[in-house]
Amino acid sequence: MMELVAQTGIDVPPWSITKGGKPVADPASNPAYCYEWSFEDRERVAFGLWFEKMLVDDGRVVQRVNMRDLQRSIERAAHLEAGRRAAISKRAVRFDIAAQNAFRSKLPVRVIVCDGDRINLSDTSTTEPSKVELRLLDPSPRRVTEYVDVGSNAGAARRRQRFGHGRTLHASDGDMLPRHK
Repeated sequence: MMELVAQTGIDVPPWSITKGGKPVADPASNPAYCYEWSFEDRERVAFGLWFEKMLVDDGRVVQRVNMRDLQRSIERAAHLEAGRRAAISKRAVRFDIAAQNAFRSKLPVRVIVCDGDRINLSDTSTTEPSKVELRLLDPSPRRVTEYVDVGSNAGAARRRQRFGHGRTLHASDGDMLPRHK
């Protein structure tokens, strides 16, 4: 993941140290960064998005994401250990904030396409985390084309993000993209 994030132009030297300021033996495996779903700086944002969740809509590749709904699903997944629920819930919140920033500031978005086994939060027999088997950096810059805040009955905000760009990603395009595990 670190190599792909670096290819987006986002600074990765912080991966080399712990939160306590100590050097990390393998920066690419630093858990403070390597499991994240979003990365950002003042000029750009990168998102890890699942290939299987991408859709073709009006000739454009898009992904519609509602991180607030996902966060609530994570928090309700009582079959998962509490610390793990908290960690992945925080990732969903950080993703939502990055999507807001990208939309409001019109920042370019780079997508790290992920493929592998996704956890099904509603399957109580599943406790293993998602496992990414393949990652690739989409060479085309993207943007958050829609960010919708919709009030719910409880007064909390529901948010939906939509990622898109102007060209259709064909299966053959994958042959031209670098593959990373």
